[in-house]
Amino acid sequence: MTLRLFVAAAAMAAIVSAQPAATARGGGRGGNQGRIPPVDRAAAERGQTTFTANCGFCHGANAKGGEGGPDLIRSVVVLDDEEGKEIGEVVKAGRQDQGMPKFSLTDAQISDIAAFLHQRVNDAAFRQTYQLQDILVGDAKAGEAYFNGAGGCAKCHSASGDLKGLGLKYDTAALQDRIVMPRAARTPNNEPPRLAATATITVAPGKSYTGTLVRMTDFDVTIRDEAKNVRTFTRVSDTNPKIERHEPLQGHIDMLSKWKDSDLHNLTAYLVTLK
Repeated sequence: MTLRLFVAAAAMAAIVSAQPAATARGGGRGGNQGRIPPVDRAAAERGQTTFTANCGFCHGANAKGGEGGPDLIRSVVVLDDEEGKEIGEVVKAGRQDQGMPKFSLTDAQISDIAAFLHQRVNDAAFRQTYQLQDILVGDAKAGEAYFNGAGGCAKCHSASGDLKGLGLKYDTAALQDRIVMPRAARTPNNEPPRLAATATITVAPGKSYTGTLVRMTDFDVTIRDEAKNVRTFTRVSDTNPKIERHEPLQGHIDMLSKWKDSDLHNLTAYLVTLK
């Protein structure tokens, strides 16, 4: 059976972990004593797909943190979660003060996301059980065809242009991760990442402001202009003020729910040939 998505496992470098059977060191999830509960693998795989499509761009494809979102493997909410209850409360309500919107997901989808996050916690707790496998299992020619065809990569990228030498720049695991999450984390001096999203805020006819998008919630939107001035605008409604978001990585975002295991393997095999 073909996996629906390999995306959330990309940053794990195709790691396959054995089901842990040992007692948790230091006492279980969230400080609870005893064995870490086993996770339904099928539910975790479904949750991986849902998480990647809805949460991956902020929290990272492997839930270790991404574009503005924290590492969920160390999250107290995740560690203390029981069958998705605590996670579900956060997902449904959001955390507006931290820039996290609320999501309209079903209880089944949330339960699957919880299974995926619990599996990630288990994997982190039992790192010694990982079996590293070869990432380069795809077909480079099929990857090239996908790059120039169905994947739509050639619309924005060129093998002899911006991607020239890509295979020398990253190791295979990092390269596969960059396919899914091309926007790097913030720099050490807290400057916006390269290819950051921007927004134009129109507060009145003929009066607008444009800058790097810092955060956007149901209640406000914050941008940083070219002079590094930070401006925050209260959102009265969905259209007041008018917000036009410009996302240079929209193509990658759109593909999060479309990539198949074979697509990502083949594309990786092709990109490593770009020397």
